[in-house]
Amino acid sequence: MLAVDVMPDPTRSVAWKRAALAVEARLRALTGQAPERVDPFEIRRCYPNRSWIEAAWRGTIRFSDGADRRIDVIVSRHFPVTPARTALVDHPPAMTWPHVESDGVLCLLPNLAEVDPDDPAAVAENLLHRSIRLIEELLEGTIIERDFREEFLTYWAYRLTGSRPIVSLVEPGPPSRPVRVWSGKDFDVVGEDEAALGRWLRNRFGPKCKTSSEPAVFAWLAAPPVPADYPETGAALREWLGRDAPEAAELLDAQVKAQPKMQRVLIGAAGRGGPGLVAVEIANPKTWRSRARPVHEPVSKGFRPAATPDKLVKTRFLGEFPVERLAVQRADPLWIHGRGRDPRSAILLGKKAVLFGCGSVGAPIAIMLAQAGIGHLVLVDPQNLAWPNIGRHPLGAGSVGSNKAIALAEQLQRDFPHLRIEGICGEAQFLLDDDELGLAEADLVIAATGSWAADSAINHWHLAHGRPMPVLYGWTEAHACAGHAVVVGAAGGCLQCGLDNTGTPAFRVVDWPDGGNANLEEPACGAHYQPYGPVELGHVTAMIADAALGTLLAPVPLSVHEMTAAPMDRVAALGGRWSEAWHPFAAPGTDQRVTARRDWAVRDCRACTRATEDSEAA
Repeated sequence: MLAVDVMPDPTRSVAWKRAALAVEARLRALTGQAPERVDPFEIRRCYPNRSWIEAAWRGTIRFSDGADRRIDVIVSRHFPVTPARTALVDHPPAMTWPHVESDGVLCLLPNLAEVDPDDPAAVAENLLHRSIRLIEELLEGTIIERDFREEFLTYWAYRLTGSRPIVSLVEPGPPSRPVRVWSGKDFDVVGEDEAALGRWLRNRFGPKCKTSSEPAVFAWLAAPPVPADYPETGAALREWLGRDAPEAAELLDAQVKAQPKMQRVLIGAAGRGGPGLVAVEIANPKTWRSRARPVHEPVSKGFRPAATPDKLVKTRFLGEFPVERLAVQRADPLWIHGRGRDPRSAILLGKKAVLFGCGSVGAPIAIMLAQAGIGHLVLVDPQNLAWPNIGRHPLGAGSVGSNKAIALAEQLQRDFPHLRIEGICGEAQFLLDDDELGLAEADLVIAATGSWAADSAINHWHLAHGRPMPVLYGWTEAHACAGHAVVVGAAGGCLQCGLDNTGTPAFRVVDWPDGGNANLEEPACGAHYQPYGPVELGHVTAMIADAALGTLLAPVPLSVHEMTAAPMDRVAALGGRWSEAWHPFAAPGTDQRVTARRDWAVRDCRACTRATEDSEAA
């Protein structure tokens, strides 16, 4: 055993030393031998690319094949908060075994695994047992090919030879097919066709973006690759595709006939966690360079470029020159919204919602709906953003003076280029019958206007047209102490069934001493406001957005009313108290945020009466 004593180092904390001694004692008890404290020089020799390793203990284990193998337990300076890891010192060459990195460090725990920092000895014992079990399974051999295939993205990443990112918009599934690739300054984007690729690029970078693209190949494999498949040359790539994806190999042959400057192949397969994508890039041999060799002869050497025999072009282009193996970043809609595993994503991508009102309530809702993946959003607002708005509005100083709906739509369209997001400046009551809104195709209309004139107009439009889709009305009470979401469905009460003739709700969560007039006034005529911010408002906008998603996924047959209330202590601090109507819904105590649901009942309101009269007259 080496006599290097790592414990007296004064730069290490008391907790580190205590944890190290506990691990050392546990390893001695487990192995029946004093673990070797690995010399710092040996640590640097074995793990030259892991500068974080502070100390290591080494033990020898005899395995089922009769061989003795050394295993290191390695820790960082942040141990025991950061857990120990293990490494197989006597490891085979890189990429021989899965879960064994090139320097022998073992991948045993998932990224999100949590360990007990107060019992580092138990953690180290658990890791050592896991390490022994993994090595025995690898010696037995049945998991090697399986795990290389199921986690192929990880092992492909270990063998990358190029660093240029490729962003994929394509649907990762069969069949193999031609696709298009756009080359930007810093990365490439692959799309299904020119139209889809161009639309995404213009949404992301603006209408002036140049969208010219080139042919590429998408190869779908029935089984993910193993390291032996990873191509080193164009010839190896052609052989691999010819064996495992013959349709893609034929496409590749056809595309290289044009002798492109660069040929890209996107490769997909389904691993354990779903489909994954990798890529290979083949440079035209004419442009291939290395330190040892000059520019190679053109593919068409000996012939006029257009007259070079196809077989010769393929042989020369897909020859012995190296290819670049690249990683792929998926940006297709189903991956962005749910990592391809949320069945709701496909439904929401096919939905259209029209949102009236892009102020402090409507704008956060619009952002949440875009993040949820609503395929088509139309945002409507008549006002421009002003300086006092930006304290509780997602838009900032750069949008002051711009129309709220248009500026928000432009921002969201850049951020979510796979969606369709439109912004329209105008009053709801003047736009309802305008074809520009496309209300006939809407799956949901959302009113977050804060205006009785606008909400009333939307309600009358909805009734007059026979309630063709649900309409969701959202609003806040004073100081954002409570919020409401009323979904008016195909049957049940209309909006005005729960409001008086001036738009005051019959149901209030909070009563105020001044009767609910909590507005403050600027030193200007008619300029009123309430001093609350986005934090206080968050529970309201989240509830309204949740109601919108729920309605899009499962439309309600009868009108329903959802409510949310801030904790009572906040309400009381502002001088309010629960209303009598709210008491049956309120939870006991003062520190709970409460949500509730009730029917939005039909009553003999003017809007319903008018709609009935108009229908009978027609």
